[in-house]
Amino acid sequence: TGVKSLQTIELEIANDTSEPYKPPVVTYDSQKEKERLNAILIYGTDKPLPKPKPTPVIVKPPKDRFIEIQEEIEERREFMKEMEGLGQAEEHRQRIETEISQYIREMEVIDRKRNEELRNLKDTTKGNI
Repeated sequence: TGVKSLQTIELEIANDTSEPYKPPVVTYDSQKEKERLNAILIYGTDKPLPKPKPTPVIVKPPKDRFIEIQEEIEERREFMKEMEGLGQAEEHRQRIETEISQYIREMEVIDRKRNEELRNLKDTTKGNI
């Protein structure tokens, strides 16, 4: 029959020579698995993506203010020529001439500073010779 008596069960346990059951050691890290599955969902793969190449940073030297001012003055003069061609020069002449004169004053200040720096440099090199 399919039913064992208590006495039979106890006798089988006493005569059993096999080692008691030990569950396998868990090497599963749920946090790593979550991250792996998340990477699959986001990137379509769990393999690390290649790192993007750094883009080279190109640093342009600052443009010389003196040259910038020369270009601005030239633009104002070209604008005045265009306005003369259109017959509207008188409406803009005073404003443009004022801007040009302000630029010229700024150029004079820059020129004085540069001359002063050159004189100082010349004086310091004279003293070292």
